[in-house]
Amino acid sequence: MDYGTLDESARQTAMKQGETELSERHKLALELADHTMAYHGQMPDELYNRLKEHFTREEIIALFFQIGSKNGANWFIIAMGIENK
Repeated sequence: MDYGTLDESARQTAMKQGETELSERHKLALELADHTMAYHGQMPDELYNRLKEHFTREEIIALFFQIGSKNGANWFIIAMGIENK
């Protein structure tokens, strides 16, 4: 499966430009990541239903895995005082 990629530079550029050429899938994945981080994984039915319109069940699981993995790694980096140089 190809989920496409959106590196941090592209994300920052997209966020600065407002409405961009991001696909609906990319926009929804970013919304999911932001919502998951802000609400500690609590997801309203409305968001889940929109996810199901654009992603398979396996893709949704993969999105949550990526969000959780990156979040956990960031907590570890912060706890260990590791700086990104």
